[in-house]
Amino acid sequence: MKIRNIIIIILCFFMTSCLSTIRGSEESELKARDFMDRAAALEKTEAYHQAAQEYAMVAEYYPSTSYHKLAVWKAASLNIHPANPEINYAVALNWLKAYLKLPLSPAEKETATFYVSMVERVNNLQAELSSVVEEKNRLLEITQKQSSDIESDTKRREELEADLAHAWDELKKMKAVDVRMHRSGVEKSLGQPSQSVQKAPKTKSVGQLSQSVQKAPETKSDKRKTTSQSRQYAPVKNQEFYPYMIQVGSYKSKEDSIREAMILRDKGDSVCVSHARIAGKGDWYRVLVGFYRTPEEAQKAALELKNREYHHAFVVRPPFTVELGSFSDDEKLKKLKTYLISKEYSAYSLPNRATKNRIRLLVGAFWTEKKAETIAKDLQKEGFKPKVVRR
Repeated sequence: MKIRNIIIIILCFFMTSCLSTIRGSEESELKARDFMDRAAALEKTEAYHQAAQEYAMVAEYYPSTSYHKLAVWKAASLNIHPANPEINYAVALNWLKAYLKLPLSPAEKETATFYVSMVERVNNLQAELSSVVEEKNRLLEITQKQSSDIESDTKRREELEADLAHAWDELKKMKAVDVRMHRSGVEKSLGQPSQSVQKAPKTKSVGQLSQSVQKAPETKSDKRKTTSQSRQYAPVKNQEFYPYMIQVGSYKSKEDSIREAMILRDKGDSVCVSHARIAGKGDWYRVLVGFYRTPEEAQKAALELKNREYHHAFVVRPPFTVELGSFSDDEKLKKLKTYLISKEYSAYSLPNRATKNRIRLLVGAFWTEKKAETIAKDLQKEGFKPKVVRR
């Protein structure tokens, strides 16, 4: 009797479990059918991406239902449908491989295998295409950089040609002066009288000549000579000169030259911007660095600047500058420099050998005296007492 009761209880548990399984299977079928109906509706409206997601829900979460096989196939095929705006070959390939693991007929297996090979081929082609695009972009960047370098080199060559022409003109002038000085020295060594003495009238006595010289009024020509003589820049006693500078760049835009000067000044370099008007090329603004007594010192500094990525740095010798005074108060000097720089003047300072513990405040470096005098007049309007001096 007891054994029979135990068997009956076991049978009841078994039947209950079977009923639960059946009920669970029915519920899974119903839920899977709902997903399949929504997916079919979306597919009819050509919403292939959303439909593929609905089919994927059935394929992933309801593998024991009768809809599983169809859902897997649909999830794969709709992900590579030509009208799907969000085609995903990787997802499609995963579902196709899952489909091949299901019980299939020979025809279904052949079709799925063909799809797998095609999707893998497309994936490989896309990888090759991406590689080609990357290589193309890399070559395009190299081409653009080379084009930019060529443009920069051309611009630099034009600047060098202009500087060379200017240097050649200066050399011709200096050569002419040397020839005149040599002739004068030769005449003096031979004791030959000057042309003015040779042409002097012989009828007058020495006393008469003396009187005529004393009574002669000062002419306009004499005034011009006097003015010219007063503007000669004789060496200042004990003054230490720093005529050499390094040109690190030349810009058509004044703003660009000031910006480059500020970068160098922030790095601790002594910098100024020099304006130059080149025939046929217009206005240029040269960025000049440092102050050096000898060309050897300047060349050494130029090599250091080239190592700092200023590859076109070279030595120049602008002869004139504008001096605003000599200062011992560093704070006052700093304030004046800051003020001048804010007004777009190229202010910098040099040591004053004539007076210990004093610093000269200078503005600009100029190739012509006329340009230096123009800046001096502007500074005079600012309330300074400038003077044009030799560097």
